[in-house]
Amino acid sequence: MKDLIISFLLVYIQIQRKIIIYLVMLLTSKNIAPKKDNPISKKYQKLEIDPRPIIDIPEKLDYKKLITEYEKQNGKPLKPIRRHKNSKCSVPDNIICPKCNAPHDYLYDNNGGKGQFFCKICNHTFFEKTNFSKSPVYKCPFCKKTLVKIKQRNDFNIWTGQNKLNQF
Repeated sequence: MKDLIISFLLVYIQIQRKIIIYLVMLLTSKNIAPKKDNPISKKYQKLEIDPRPIIDIPEKLDYKKLITEYEKQNGKPLKPIRRHKNSKCSVPDNIICPKCNAPHDYLYDNNGGKGQFFCKICNHTFFEKTNFSKSPVYKCPFCKKTLVKIKQRNDFNIWTGQNKLNQF
């Protein structure tokens, strides 16, 4: 949420800057817009700022709506999972799907009691401690791959892409 507000304010500041430059040009009839500084050679350029990353907000679904959509498409209701009586692997009653909030009746134990679950409704695989309401995912504006934070400082963070072609 904080990132969305910051990006909105940055765009708003840029719009205000353009308006101020236009108004000063009208009053003084002089062009005060800063000239773009084009370096002669990129190897001598010390700092180059990449375009802003693509912000991908995880989608939150509702299992009741998904069940009704399934029933409309297939003409039959989506039945809960039937578990064997003597099954070693069972899904605890307190676990729900973090993506669609489906109850444990619609969840499979996906890997034999090792903590991975699969939701029958939204086809989401997750672990018991998965927190789906996490911050937005940042993606590279060039290759559209997920960015990973490699350093965190008080004033800034350093992110890198997972694309092997662009590694230093």
